This record gives sequence, C-alpha cells and structure tokens, in this order.
Amino acid sequence: MNLLLVRHAEAEDETVSGSDFERQLTRYGHETAAAVARGLRHCIQGSVLVWSSPLLRTRETAAYISQAFDVEVERYHESIPAGDLNTLSRDWQSLTSQPETLIVVGHQPHLGIWTTRLTRVSVPVKKASVMGIRLKAVDELEGELQWYALPEMMRAVAADPKVQY
Repeated sequence: MNLLLVRHAEAEDETVSGSDFERQLTRYGHETAAAVARGLRHCIQGSVLVWSSPLLRTRETAAYISQAFDVEVERYHESIPAGDLNTLSRDWQSLTSQPETLIVVGHQPHLGIWTTRLTRVSVPVKKASVMGIRLKAVDELEGELQWYALPEMMRAVAADPKVQY
C-alpha cells in the first residue's frame, strides 16, 4: 500500500474563540490546498482512501483532496492529531478492502516523526507538503520514502502535468 502523508495548508494563527481545533485555512492556504490536490490527482492512480484529522484546517485541506479524487473523506481519525501511529496502522490493517493509496492529512510534528519512523529518512514537513511512502506490507510499520513534494512542486504539476522533478 502507498501511504501519503499530507500536512495541512497554511492556517490562521488564532481564532476568535482561541481554540486550536477551529483554526481555518487562510486564503493562501485554500489556494495552496486546491493546487496540491490537483497536483496529487496527476500523480496518483488507482483506488484512494482519504483520512483526516478532525481539526478544521485539516478537514478543509482534505476536502480539496477528496474532491480532486471524487471520493468522500472516509474518516476523521482522532489518532492523527494525537500522533498515535500504532492505532492508525491497526485501523488501516483492519480495512476489509485495502486501497492502493491511503492519504492521511495531519499535523506537525507527528507527520515528520511518522515519516522518520516508517522510512528512517527525515524530511522538512512544511505546510502542504506531501511524503509518499511505499509500505513494505500493510501490517508492518516499515516502508520506503518514494517521493517528497513541497507545495510549490505540486502547484507546478497541477499547472502542467508534464513538469518533472
């Protein structure tokens, strides 16, 4: 299975309520999330499942991705903002039908920690960046970093799918 870890796009610094859970994407964040989603659509083939953190900024980012793939966000998973990769992996292992690609939209520092744990490779996880990991087996927390893309790269792919890096 391919696992894509996507960090949410740029979000506002704080909300009127002061709740981190309600921070929404900025205008630039919306534009970036839409471009990343279009870029991903050019890069990913086969069956796709989208999971997201339940926090607003990740739900908004995931909405662009699900729209690009014409699928619903299948689950808003509490383990994502909690940083609980073990529970998350048990849940993807228990899926009755394994997707070719599971897209997980989440937060730092967890996505960086998970990438390093799964691949033994450390990458800078900037807002709206994507880490493409090929898991060795669905039931193993080990894989290979296949690709890493900054939002600028995904924006270029979205604008011209012939662009190669």
